[in-house]
Amino acid sequence: MEAFRKTTIDINLPEYKIKVYEDTSLLATYPIRIGQNKKKYIKMGDRLTDLKTKQGIGQIIGYRKNPDFYNPETGKQFFVTRRDDDKTTLMPQIPWIVTEIDGVRNGQLIHPTTNPNSLGKAYSNGCIGVKESDAWRIYYHCPIGTEINIRYDLKVIDDSGTEFLLNDIYKLGV
Repeated sequence: MEAFRKTTIDINLPEYKIKVYEDTSLLATYPIRIGQNKKKYIKMGDRLTDLKTKQGIGQIIGYRKNPDFYNPETGKQFFVTRRDDDKTTLMPQIPWIVTEIDGVRNGQLIHPTTNPNSLGKAYSNGCIGVKESDAWRIYYHCPIGTEINIRYDLKVIDDSGTEFLLNDIYKLGV
């Protein structure tokens, strides 16, 4: 139980990675997809929406078990998806992780994608997408209350200690 209290999530958007820590020890790193660098009309919000994944500090506040699936652009419910391998399957019933960032519940979820080819890209409507298997791992390691830091750092250091500059996907010049 003590390990859960020390678990944190760190997401560096231009790195397309989610890292799960227990105290200062890195437990796992998973590839992600993030929000697109554009605005689009979303019927579910009935407004023009900035699709960038929001930065900030927050926490996991809940889970959507057995989620329903709606096209955010049209508001219509759907039950199947066409995967990267061109197969059509039912939507996976993997819990979606509900976040609150900087005190705002803006619908920015951490959830599985049935299209892993979208990982490493700015592809979503603002949510953080992970592989289906990784979604289960995050769900089991990160209980409600887990702290989340979503940041936008272009300068990173690789495993060999070399600093390099990431692509400025949102053109923030940070």
